[in-house]
Amino acid sequence: MVGIAALNICGLLILSLLAADGTDAGAASDAARDGGGDASAAIPSADAGATADTAKVSQVPAGPPQALPTRIVFGEVLERGTRRRLGEADVVLDDVATTTTDSGGQFQLSLPPGRHRVRAVATGFEPVEIAIGWKGQPNPLVFRLKRRDSEHAYETVVRPDGAPAPVFTLQKEELTRVPGALGDPFRAIETLPGVATVAWPFPIYAIRGTNPGNTGYFIDDVRVPSLFHFALGPAVVHPYILDRLDFYAGGYPARYGRFVGGTVVASTHAPPEDLVHLSVDARLFDVGVLASAPFDERRGTVTLSGRYSYTSALLSLFNSDLSIAYSDAQLRVEHTLGPGRITLFAFGSSDALDSKDPTNTQDHLHMRFVRALLKYVAPLGPGRVGVSVGGGLDSSRAPLDSGTFSDLPSSMIDSTLSVRSSSTEDRLWYRVSAGRVVDLEAGVDEETTWYLGASSNSNPAVGDLARDRTVVLTGAYIGLTLRLGGRLVLIPAFREDLYKEGAAMASSPGPRLSGRLRLGEALWINGAIGHYTQLPSLPLQVSGFENFGLLEYGLQSAWQSSLGVETQLPLGLSLEATGFLQRSVLTDVRDPNSGDYLLDDYLVRRQALAYGAEVLIRRPMNARLYGWLSYTLSRSLRLFEGGNIGPSSWDQTHVFNLVLGYRIGAWILGGRGHLNTGRPAKIDGTLPVEATRLPLYYQIDLRIERRFVLDRWTLNGYVEVLNATLNRQVTGLSQEATGLHETGYTVAVPSIGVRAEF
Repeated sequence: MVGIAALNICGLLILSLLAADGTDAGAASDAARDGGGDASAAIPSADAGATADTAKVSQVPAGPPQALPTRIVFGEVLERGTRRRLGEADVVLDDVATTTTDSGGQFQLSLPPGRHRVRAVATGFEPVEIAIGWKGQPNPLVFRLKRRDSEHAYETVVRPDGAPAPVFTLQKEELTRVPGALGDPFRAIETLPGVATVAWPFPIYAIRGTNPGNTGYFIDDVRVPSLFHFALGPAVVHPYILDRLDFYAGGYPARYGRFVGGTVVASTHAPPEDLVHLSVDARLFDVGVLASAPFDERRGTVTLSGRYSYTSALLSLFNSDLSIAYSDAQLRVEHTLGPGRITLFAFGSSDALDSKDPTNTQDHLHMRFVRALLKYVAPLGPGRVGVSVGGGLDSSRAPLDSGTFSDLPSSMIDSTLSVRSSSTEDRLWYRVSAGRVVDLEAGVDEETTWYLGASSNSNPAVGDLARDRTVVLTGAYIGLTLRLGGRLVLIPAFREDLYKEGAAMASSPGPRLSGRLRLGEALWINGAIGHYTQLPSLPLQVSGFENFGLLEYGLQSAWQSSLGVETQLPLGLSLEATGFLQRSVLTDVRDPNSGDYLLDDYLVRRQALAYGAEVLIRRPMNARLYGWLSYTLSRSLRLFEGGNIGPSSWDQTHVFNLVLGYRIGAWILGGRGHLNTGRPAKIDGTLPVEATRLPLYYQIDLRIERRFVLDRWTLNGYVEVLNATLNRQVTGLSQEATGLHETGYTVAVPSIGVRAEF
């Protein structure tokens, strides 16, 4: 009897404990008491205990067992460091029940009594787990998932089978993290094969032996009249508004035209459509801001960005006679319109280089331009159609050489040339994919520019740059992508360009063919050949100082050809080796020491030949150790007056670049090594004039970056030193009594930058 009584008492105690657990389990848990909270770290939970008074339970209630009560818990999953909501993230309850967040990053769980573990998991992010109780109606649970370190690194870009001739692509965070580029996407091209930097640190690039003025730059299909600012040469657009950059050393697509060298194509991106975003970045020489926000129930987005330089204030510490300033601004608005999307993109740039000496009328150089483009893209039949209209304003002022108007009275001589222009730019295209075998793209583009009030001088020796003129450029193209047998891709294309400058007119056909053949699982052969034309150009691109000289010089032209091989190597490496040959007719400077750029004989038309080989070894950007090694072997020759053949002013036989990055947690250590052989240079003070090559030049750039990921914002800080080896860049040679004298400079560029993103 005593044993039976003891069993009855134990049974009553157990029922009492169960009743207590159903009324107050996990009461000490912070998550249950506070109704959830930020789950960026695990939340401790107190042990569940029986707190009910067992004396109140006198008997077991009769009837069938009742279902345990449940509570609905709401929550959301966000990316740590931002306010971006993560859709399609998995939320797991006690390793048993799983739900998925909706497009807004929200979820709900049915929570039975007791203590529980809830874990949020998303691809590319570190999982987060918290412990919660059951009492009370919880507030929304907030999970903040940190993106894995590898997801912040550069991304490997795989070229699709339909891509044209070799293209090097940078995108997303890779655009701003190339060591030695000062966070500027466009300066990264100086590390690529086929590119020769004329005089570092100035961003002046000769690609495959052509002149720097023969390279085309496009942003969202808008031709950029001048890509870089003065001073250290950052690009004229904010780096974080760009989404992708494609570099073509040659054989660029038919949708672009009117350049006989390489082409750089950049595209902007629409910002996130969830919330307002803001980023602020500051460097030693400028500050930038980018802000974006959705509007009209997230059917549209607007982005504002820009930079302002305080270089002038810094230079005043070292040189009180010189003032340098630059700034830029961008506006991007995108919205749904009918079946398609309409985009407005406008950007402008301003540069000023002035002497603070009021008596100095020569050292003044101003460049300003504005471009605006309205684009609409929509489905049409089996393909997509795009139409864009735009325009621009340019204003430039440059000093003149004192000998330009030496035969005119001093009262008629203006020491500077001011050029103002206005332009329109239109484009229409259609793309269609006829299954997996054939793609078709066709389009037309037009650009009209009015150059006004260039100069009041009437000297007949003055060229077009100093005269009012109207220039009309029109082009039409069509191209096919043929996928044959799963191994061969051929892209035949044809482009026709019509040039009209004043009374002078010229047209030129542009047949092009590129292809790609798969020989094995990891072996491809690719090649390209095509004909390209361009109006005469100065050695450097300057806004307003373009589109001239058709009657005097005729068109520049080039036949470009290349043949290469691609394969995969051990350790995740890829190899591209390309040989190229280009025959051109270019406008060269007759005398590089002359500043009389307005005179008709400042430029001269010359035959040109460039050939060489390029090698690129690249490791995937999502690896811990990543980067690339590029090597260019090239010769750039000219047929000079008198029938002499010799190297051009841009000829660099050997160019090496090694770019490396290594991630250690949130740290990124990077560096770049550069080496090039010297360009040909005339020796001043020799009669007859002698020439030799400048000495070999090399430098090492270093970069350290640290990323801090906080709950609602991120902070990136970096320190970069360009030319940490303090090597001297030699730019000229002269013969003196003591021997050959080198002129040049030693420049080391330190930079400290921070970027906060909200």
